[in-house]
Amino acid sequence: MNIREWIADNIGYKFGGCAYAKTHDRIFNPIQKLIPKDFLGRKVSDLGCGDCSNTLRIKKLFQVKDIVGFERNPYLIQRARNKGLKVKKLDLNDSIPKGELATFSFALHHIKDKVNMLQQVKRNFKYIFLIEPMKDLYHALFDAGYPLSEKDWIKVFDEALGEYQLHKQGNNLIVFYRSKS
Repeated sequence: MNIREWIADNIGYKFGGCAYAKTHDRIFNPIQKLIPKDFLGRKVSDLGCGDCSNTLRIKKLFQVKDIVGFERNPYLIQRARNKGLKVKKLDLNDSIPKGELATFSFALHHIKDKVNMLQQVKRNFKYIFLIEPMKDLYHALFDAGYPLSEKDWIKVFDEALGEYQLHKQGNNLIVFYRSKS
């Protein structure tokens, strides 16, 4: 764990939750028109859900049947549960749940081996939605994760997923993947 991860896990998330997520309405609202119809009404596993600020957005936009968050940080889990959401403690570096639709909203860039992670998720889920930031000055200086450039994200998606829908919105990449089987 690097120093930025330690500070985020033990100070930032403890006292501020996912403070950056408070501004994500402007990012998520336009996504509604991009969602393929077969992604709607699914059982969702929100991987790396943080304090579930974005999980609530996903719940609304995807008109989910059920949604469960998965998070490793105890402070964020408590904040999410205080919002009335189901959250299970899980470190994605140790195991991946199985389900119908997996979502990553600003969480995959915290995983070091992104290709391996996406390949595992692809085996365990029929549908994947993700939104991730591209590396910029903010993410280079302040983010505890490992954001990539647009070119490097696309390499990861190509290698791990093969065929997928890609959209760019501001400094973020949005991916919809569905299994062919």
